[in-house]
Amino acid sequence: NPVNIDPVLTEFYANTIKLQAERHSMSPEEFFRKFWALLRPIYVFNPAHVERLLHWEGFPLQTELDFMDYWVQVLMPSIQRLRFTPDDFATVSASVLVVHGTKDRSAPYRGGREWARLLPNARLLSVDNTAHAPWIEDPGNVLGSIRIFLNGEWPDAAEQVESL
Repeated sequence: NPVNIDPVLTEFYANTIKLQAERHSMSPEEFFRKFWALLRPIYVFNPAHVERLLHWEGFPLQTELDFMDYWVQVLMPSIQRLRFTPDDFATVSASVLVVHGTKDRSAPYRGGREWARLLPNARLLSVDNTAHAPWIEDPGNVLGSIRIFLNGEWPDAAEQVESL
């Protein structure tokens, strides 16, 4: 399964379509708050961890209020035009620690494995039973591994990916 499609993601898409249809009847701030309320559950695998993301709501910046239009009109088309080749990845000389939740609903776990396989000096830290924000669900593991990496070593759990 390329993406962790489950009832949480299915509900997110259905509710986002409804919210988009109602968008004209609300202020940008109200839309922002409602959208982020819908988005939070897909960022974590364990539903009990959703409340850890409550502080993300905050007061939106203008760039955040304009995000949906910018995402649809600029970012997604730009991302869809990208065509990186293995030769492009081979030119990266920096060490790269790819951190990826195994239950990510937003970016398939296989994509994290592929990045780690294609980059010449990369390792993958797979964070079991976490979604798109693994540092929220397993902060000790993720932040500790990043600290080790930034100190110039590979975390023990980081694997060199040879195959998908």
